Amino acid sequence: MIARFDAVEQLAAGFLAVQRFDAADQPATGRGRPAMRLEAALAAWELQAHRTLANQPDAADLVRVARVQALLTTTTVVVSEAAAGRGEIDAGVIDRVTPALESVQLAWSRSARRWAELTTPASRTDPALVEAASQLRAAIRAAAANQTSWATPDEIAAWIDLPATVMTLHRSLVDSVELTNVAREIAADHPGLAAPARIIAMRAQGEAEVAIEQGETRFEGVRWVTPQQIAANQVIPLPEPARRGLINAATDVAAATNRAVAEAAHLRPTEQAPRAGAGGGRRVGRAAADREIPVHHPNRGGPPR
Repeated sequence: MIARFDAVEQLAAGFLAVQRFDAADQPATGRGRPAMRLEAALAAWELQAHRTLANQPDAADLVRVARVQALLTTTTVVVSEAAAGRGEIDAGVIDRVTPALESVQLAWSRSARRWAELTTPASRTDPALVEAASQLRAAIRAAAANQTSWATPDEIAAWIDLPATVMTLHRSLVDSVELTNVAREIAADHPGLAAPARIIAMRAQGEAEVAIEQGETRFEGVRWVTPQQIAANQVIPLPEPARRGLINAATDVAAATNRAVAEAAHLRPTEQAPRAGAGGGRRVGRAAADREIPVHHPNRGGPPR
C-alpha cells in the first residue's frame, strides 16, 4: 500500500510536468529541450498506462505496456551508463544497479510474450495508449539515440542534463511497480480474459502440472478445453491455471523492479569525479547492448496491434 501511495505522488508530479510543458508549448531550444520532452512524454505515458489498464483493457494493451516498460528500462541503463562514464553520477551505484535493471528488462519482455499469447486478430490496443507510447519512443530517440543506434555518452551529454535525466528515469521505476501490481490484478480478476483454445490447452496444462507437483490436487484430471475447441482454435475464457502464468510473470517483474529500486536508493549526482575518456570508457550493460528494443525501429517484434 505504501508503494501505491508513492506511485500516486509520482504520477501527480508527472502530471504537473506535462502541464508545464504544454503551457510553454515550445520549450527553450538547446540542451534542455530533449530532456523536457522526455520528462513530459514519460509523465504522459505513466498517466495513460494507468487509465488504459483501469478501463477493461485488451490483452494487446498489456503487451504494449510491457514492451514500453522494457524499452524504458533499457533507456535507463543507457543513460545511467553514459552519466557514470562521464563521472556525472555515482559509478559504484550504477555498477550495482545495472544487473538489476537487466533483470527488470528481461522480466518485462517475458511478460509481454505471455500477454501476446492471449491476443487474437480482433485484439486492438487503446489508441490513446498507442499515441502515448509513440510520443515516448520519439522522446527517447531525441534524447539518447542517433540515426542508427543508441548514442554515445558524449552525444547524450550534449543533448540532455545527464544527472537530472538519470534521476527522473530511476524515479519512474516506482511507477513501474504499480503498473505491475495493476497487471497482476487484471491477470487474477479480469472476467473478460480469453485466449485461443490451443494456447489455453498448453498453458493451463503446464501450470496445472506445476500446481499438482506443489500439492494441489483439485486440478488432477481436469480438462480445460474440448477436442472441438482445439480443432477450431476457439477463443474461450481463461481458466485459473492459465491465469497463474500471467500472475507469476507480473510477480517476477515486481520482484526484479523492487530489487532495482533498492539498489538505486543511494543514487546521487556527483559534484566532482574523474571522467572516463571521450565517448566513455565504461561497459554498457547487457540490457543495452544485447537485449534492447531498438528505439529507431518501434515496430520490431511484429506489427502494432
